[in-house]
Amino acid sequence: MSGFTRRSVLQCGGALAVSAFAGCVADGPSDTAGEQLATASFFVLADFATNIVEDGAAIDNLVPIGQHGHGWEPGPSIQTSILDAAAFIYMGEGFQPWADNVVTNLERDAPELVVIEARHGISLLDAGGHESDEDDHEATGKDPHFWLDPQRAAQAVDTIASGLSIADSAQAETYRQGATAYAATLAELDTEIEAALAMRTRDTVLVAGHDAFQYLAARYDFEVHALSSLSPDTEPTPQDVREAQAVIAEHGIEHVLAPVFESDRAARQLVEETDAKDVLPITSIPTTTAEWDAQGWGYVDIMREVNLPTLREALGA
Repeated sequence: MSGFTRRSVLQCGGALAVSAFAGCVADGPSDTAGEQLATASFFVLADFATNIVEDGAAIDNLVPIGQHGHGWEPGPSIQTSILDAAAFIYMGEGFQPWADNVVTNLERDAPELVVIEARHGISLLDAGGHESDEDDHEATGKDPHFWLDPQRAAQAVDTIASGLSIADSAQAETYRQGATAYAATLAELDTEIEAALAMRTRDTVLVAGHDAFQYLAARYDFEVHALSSLSPDTEPTPQDVREAQAVIAEHGIEHVLAPVFESDRAARQLVEETDAKDVLPITSIPTTTAEWDAQGWGYVDIMREVNLPTLREALGA
C-alpha cells in the first residue's frame, strides 16, 4: 500500500480530517460484528460513533466512567487497546495532550490505523463567546466545547462517519446511513431545545463552575456567566465570587447552575449568600455517571434529561 501523509489524505477526503496512511479508501475489516472498530478519547465522541455504526461494531471509550475527559491521564497499556482497533477518534490537537501523543506514536508505529480528528472544520468560539476562524483551533483562548451545540455536533458526526468509512470501506454505506439517521436525531433535539426556551422570561444564567457553556448560550440566544475560566481545575478567586454575586443581583437570578462533575460548594455558597433560591445541575458532558450509563444514556439523553430541564427552570421557560 502507498503511504499518505495527513495533508494528502485531506486532499483526497475533502473537508475530512483523517490521517489514513493506508490510503484514501483503506482495506478495512469486511465484517465488524463483534470486533472493535474504533477507540475514542472522549465520551461524547464514543457516543457519536456508536450511534453511527450498526450493532456489533464495537466503539470503545478509553476514558473510564466518571473520569473527567479533559484531565484524565491513561496508563501505559492504553496504546495496546488503541492498536486493537481500526481507527482512533480524538477531538483535535491541544484538547487532550495524551491523545496528541497517541496520534504522534500511531503515525510512527501504526501507519495503517486511521486517525479521525472529530473537530475538523468546525468554527470555534473564543472564551468570550465570539466565533473564530476554523483553522485557528490551537490558538490560546478558544473554547473547545463545541458539542454542546447540536448543529456543530452534527458536523463532528459527519466527520467521524467519513473516517470510519475509510477504516472499514466495506461498511461505508452503513456508516453513511447511520450518520444521516443520527444527524436527524440531533436536529430533533436542537428543535426541541429551541422551542422549549423560546418563551423564556430571563436571558441570563450563572454557572458556578468552569466556562464550558458558551455554545449553548450562542445557539439558543441567552447569556451565560461562569464563575471560573475554561479550565475545570481553576479555583474561583474572591473577585470571581463577588462578580457572581453582582450578576445574581443584577439579573434577579434564582437558580445557580452547578456542573455535575465539579464541586457544588461554590454554588451552594452563592445561594446562601444571595437571593438565589436553589442549585440546579448542568453538564458539559465530559464523561458519564454510573447511573446514566446504567440507563443507557448518551449525549442526546443527557442533553434532554439534565441540561434542558435545568435551562428551562433557570430561564423561566
